[in-house]
Order: sequence, then C-alpha cells, then structure tokens
Amino acid sequence: MTNRRGPNYELRALLTEAGWTQEALARAVNALGAEIGAILRYDRTAVAHWLSGTQPRHPVPQLTAEALTRRIGRPVTPEAAGFPGCARDTTPADPVAGLTALCRTDTDATRRTLLHQRPYRVADAVVTGAPAHAVPGRPLGGRTEVTAALHDAIGFFAASIDTHGGRHARSALSAYLADDVMPLLTSAQPQRLRREVLVLAARLAFLLARMYEDGLLHGVAQRYYTCAHRLADESGDRTTWSVVVRAMSAQAQRLGHLPSALQLADAAHRGARTAPPAQQAYVQAQLAVVLGRTGDRRGALAAMGRAERAAERAGSASAPFDCYPAAALHFQTSAVLESLGDLHGALAALRRAAGERAASDVRGRALSQARFGQLLLRTGHLDEACAAWESFLTARERLRSGDAERAMRDMRQALQPYRNRRPAAELLARTVHGR
Repeated sequence: MTNRRGPNYELRALLTEAGWTQEALARAVNALGAEIGAILRYDRTAVAHWLSGTQPRHPVPQLTAEALTRRIGRPVTPEAAGFPGCARDTTPADPVAGLTALCRTDTDATRRTLLHQRPYRVADAVVTGAPAHAVPGRPLGGRTEVTAALHDAIGFFAASIDTHGGRHARSALSAYLADDVMPLLTSAQPQRLRREVLVLAARLAFLLARMYEDGLLHGVAQRYYTCAHRLADESGDRTTWSVVVRAMSAQAQRLGHLPSALQLADAAHRGARTAPPAQQAYVQAQLAVVLGRTGDRRGALAAMGRAERAAERAGSASAPFDCYPAAALHFQTSAVLESLGDLHGALAALRRAAGERAASDVRGRALSQARFGQLLLRTGHLDEACAAWESFLTARERLRSGDAERAMRDMRQALQPYRNRRPAAELLARTVHGR
C-alpha cells in the first residue's frame, strides 16, 4: 500500500450513498477478485486504512470502483473513489484499432499482468442492435484460398479448448492475432475480402475470450468478447455477431448479472432471426437458460422448444461456428429444467449429453460429469454422484481449465457433509493429494 494526503472523503461519501458498511465493501472487493482469478481476503480494517488515506495496490482501486458501480447503479471511476493516479482503460473507437491495442498489450509481458487484473464491468455488458448493414450474397466467413490459414487456426484453437482447456495455447492465439491477423486488416484489401477477414478475426477473438473465461479471467475475457462483436458488426455479419453476444450473455449469467444476461440474450435472439438453424439453436438455448433463471417458465420452455426445432433442421456440418453439438444442447436443456425445479428431467438431459459427447471434447465431458454429480447428490444418490465425480476427476487431469478447477472446489464443498462415508472420503483424499 501507498500513502496519500488526508482522509479519503470521496470513498466515505460513496460508502454512504451505497448504504454499505466497511465490511460489506471488503466482501464485494473479495468477490470481484475471484472474477479475475485472485484470492483476496480484505476485511473492514483494510477498508478503514483506505478511508484514512492509504491507497491499495493495483488492481484494488479498480475492483473497488467496480463494486461501487454495481451497488450504486452509476459509473464510478477509481479517481471518483479517491484513488488518484490509476491508469485509464480506454478502447479506441475503431474496432480494428481496439483489437490491435488489446493484442499488443496481451503479448507484452510487462503490461499483460495489468490487463489480466481488469475487473468484469457490468456497465460494459451492453450492446446496441445487430448490424443493420448485413452483406447481401453468399454468407461471410466461408473458406477461400486467401482465408484458408485463418480457418485452419480457428479449427485448431477451437479444438484445443475442448481437448485441453482454455488455459492451453492462450498466448499463442493472442500472438497469432497480433502478428498475422491484424496486419491483414490494416493493409489495403478489396472490400469483400476485408469483410471476410473481419468475420474470421471476430471468431478468433471470440475463441480467445472463451479461453480467458475458462481461465476465470473474466475482465479480459469481456474485453475480447467486446472486440469480437464490434468486428462482427463492422463486417455486417449478423450471425457471428449474434453468436458472440450470446456468449456474452452466458458470461454475465454465470457471474450472477441476470438483467445484463437477459438483455444480451434477447439482443442475440433478435439478431439471429435469419441465421442458419445451428446458430439459432445455440442462441435460443441460452435465452431459455436465462429466462429459466429469471423465473419465466413459459418463456424458457418456448425458447427451448425453438432451440430443439432449429437443431433438428441443422445439417451435419462439424466446423466451428457452423454446428451446435447435440451434447451441448442437452446440457443447456438440463440447466433450464434445473432452474424450473425439474431435477429428474435435468438428470435425464445430462445423461443424454454424456452419451452424445465426442471423445475429443474432454472439457465438455468433464464439466458434464461434475454437474451430473451435483444433481445426483441433490436427489439423494451419493454413490452414483461419487461415480460421476470419479469420471470428472479422471478427465480433469488432462485439462488446464479454471472451470474444471472450480468444479472440483464445488465438489469438495458438496461432499464435506458426507466426508465420513467411504466413497466421499476417497474422492476428498484424491483431490487433497492431487492423484
């Protein structure tokens, strides 16, 4: 920590406006730390020091400002919270310049740490309408001789997430964007080719966002998602735009920001009305999950029905962005049914998901088994739950995935009341010793 002159009256006034105690602010900052993969243990005494004029180290001023922003409902900067001298986080208005700047920061070892400590910002989880200037003729993003290398990169990194987890090859993708893709966008190109490259760059940025989200670095993941939907908007590709915005909705939902998640899911739904069936299924499934979480049973079931009908119309394509695997749809169906209180239906959907998972989808299989264990335990089937978690732990050993690590922590917490039962004790011992 560093000292500043005089008490922090700005922070005290914001605490009063928020109706928060010092302890409440400390808890909120700790929770935000978890969103960027940081374990923080601040308490009211730390906040008392901040109020007396001590300035905490980065990224605590940014986390404090975001916590107050969420509580009060209006933007609060670190400076407004009485923490001067914090670097401003600005994004160029031009989408290509924005992604270029982001990738340069991400590939610079001296600046990467600050980027990775950026908090998720609820105020940024907003999009305008889908591209109004949709491009006529054949769909954008198709494979051509000029764009073949970009398609190969998309296939490689998408498969890497499924097989190895989001923490694998992340720096390779950011370097590829910076060194190979950005020069294509900044060089003189025919308009049609530039739009093709914009779409493919958006898809690569989307994959990097997924990697960071799976690594539980939600702030930088949000930055890449934002770049991806802005690039898709610039290209005029409503389908890619809707796919990205759908993923942004899922991120907001998992962090507990349901109003943002619903707004984004609805925007994706409206943007995907003319999309191919596979992408419509992908978008509708997320809308169903959010509606279920918000208590809209009729809306959730209607959206799930649309997702299922769209999936039935989809072809047999297997390339990333052109398909929506049946296992993923069953997983979302399970989430919808669970939110509506139908645990047996949720279990049945998860069983279908497990049966449909491709062998190469190690991450999806692991997370399905982890969720399967949770639902089985909730329905009173301890032995079956432990068997599912055994499969999860076996798959987890092959992954570099923050989501898998979080699922293991959730498993340990769920099993604590049963630690004297043999199957639970064996699983807990296995995780303690890393076997």
